[in-house]
Amino acid sequence: MASNDYEISCFRIVRSGCVIPPALADEREDAYASIERWSEAFNSGDVEQIVRMYTNDALVLGTLSPGMTTKSDDLRAYFKAAAAAKLQVWLGDNSAVALAEDAVVIAGFYDFSAPAGGHPVVVPARFSFVMVKKDGIWKIAHHHSSVRPKSPQ
Repeated sequence: MASNDYEISCFRIVRSGCVIPPALADEREDAYASIERWSEAFNSGDVEQIVRMYTNDALVLGTLSPGMTTKSDDLRAYFKAAAAAKLQVWLGDNSAVALAEDAVVIAGFYDFSAPAGGHPVVVPARFSFVMVKKDGIWKIAHHHSSVRPKSPQ
């Protein structure tokens, strides 16, 4: 890359308000792809696949859990109950911030649905994931999910 190209690239990054080097933009996309795989595993009810997507010491504040989950067995039980209830999730708007080459925070919205009386009941929720890259694989180190509050009217 010519020195002028570098200066133009840096100018564009600073001018747009983004101070993340272009290489870290790829990290955000790769980390989010793992969230998409999490969604697919969740929707298929593959509890073991879901649990493998978390670090061994992950902290999880689940949408329907009154406490914090910190152990794989507790995480397995939590997602087993979600699978038994036939919960489904649809990812919505999100945003990501790369903290480093191996750490990304992703926050956004998703909707859960569950069958009830022949019709799906949809629960809008919000999430944050802290993704860390371990041995070249993006894993979930922290996951917070909560029901999305209704807009004040």
